[in-house]
Amino acid sequence: MFGGFFKSLTAGIMIRVVIWVSLCWAIAAGLAAFVIHDELTESFDSGLRETVQGNLPLAVEFLMDRPSNAKTTHIPARTSLPVNHDVDGEEDPEEYIIYQIRDASGRVLLRSDNALETPFAAPLMAGFWEDETFRYYSEPTVGGSLFMQVAEPLAHRREATFESALAVLLPLFVLVPALLVAIWFSVRGGMRPIYRFRQDLDRRGAGNMEAIAIDDLPSELAAMGQDVNLLLDRLRAAISAERAFASNSAHELRTPIASMLAQTQQLLTELPAESPHRERARLIEKSLGRLRRLSEKLLQWSRAEAGLGKTDEVQELDPIIDMLIEDIHRSGRFKNTISLHRQGAALRAPMDPDAFGICVGNLLENALVHGDVDTPVQVLVDGPGRLIVENACAPLPQNVLAKITRRFARHGNSPESSGLGLSIVAALIDQAGGSFAYASPCPGRKDGFQAVLTLPQ
Repeated sequence: MFGGFFKSLTAGIMIRVVIWVSLCWAIAAGLAAFVIHDELTESFDSGLRETVQGNLPLAVEFLMDRPSNAKTTHIPARTSLPVNHDVDGEEDPEEYIIYQIRDASGRVLLRSDNALETPFAAPLMAGFWEDETFRYYSEPTVGGSLFMQVAEPLAHRREATFESALAVLLPLFVLVPALLVAIWFSVRGGMRPIYRFRQDLDRRGAGNMEAIAIDDLPSELAAMGQDVNLLLDRLRAAISAERAFASNSAHELRTPIASMLAQTQQLLTELPAESPHRERARLIEKSLGRLRRLSEKLLQWSRAEAGLGKTDEVQELDPIIDMLIEDIHRSGRFKNTISLHRQGAALRAPMDPDAFGICVGNLLENALVHGDVDTPVQVLVDGPGRLIVENACAPLPQNVLAKITRRFARHGNSPESSGLGLSIVAALIDQAGGSFAYASPCPGRKDGFQAVLTLPQ
């Protein structure tokens, strides 16, 4: 199931579009992360600078009131105090910025509670400085005797950049399923002309070689439709030439074959019984008989290919069966006999009588040629729309059954078999709108061959 889906054009388009959209979205998220990182760095640096500029005068005033020999003073940070809640019940944000006030010698005079007592690694010079852990900003007083340095963890900046980029990337996981559904409906709608084109092709065959309508096809398929129509024209011409050749050949051969067969039979009557040429004349007679039957089969096949089977009027078909069985018994060609049974109503169907006669004649001949000569062929007229023909024989292998209705597909070595009978039956009954089924062994038995002709109603 899924193997067929992934081979479809729709699946291919969906997968390609989703991959490209996801890739473009990921690249856009990466570029956004880069821009966000720069903007956040600029914003955070501005925050560090404003922190120093806003608090340096207050810190200097505080230090001026302090004794000169006092130790380092630290200012408690909010994170070291009990957690406070605002009016909405939310916790105060965590303090990330730490600071130190240092004199010109580098001694720490004042620090935040979350800052170390050891001096920052940043040098005592105005501006920004960075190491592997912190981003620093230093600014001196007017006289240059004091420096205020603030620091922010780089991990905080990386976290902010990551969360911002993730916020851009996360919608992709919601977008992909929605995109798959949207592409599915869009592609299915856009490919409807392709499906109609395929259905038109499926309806084409030996019995339908009409050109495909290409007026409503997209421009990408219109050229393909024109090529298909050209191919159909060539096939129609080739099949018509083949049918005409087979029909004309079979028709033209009937007269000379009948003449030669008559001359051979006349020769047999004139040859004395003890003549050594009599056996050879009988062999010639048999060969001419097989050639005459083959030409008849070719003529039947050409008529089947021309669309003989369908008619609009319902025909009485029972008398045709009686006539064919009588003709076979009179011909004396077969040693086995035919047993006819009827049940239900008489056979009636909108099928050409000639086509029905050809079908029944081929079914009877097939059963007589391949059936056991000691067992009668069983014919059941299951009216008003079904005919069953059964003969006794060894069960046919499945590989033989699979191709038994192909032209010139033979089973066995009987010289009476032409390999065309069942293919003619299948073609005619299909044209008439009925169906042809067969089985070996016969249902409920271990041997035999059963052919079922279901007539159109």
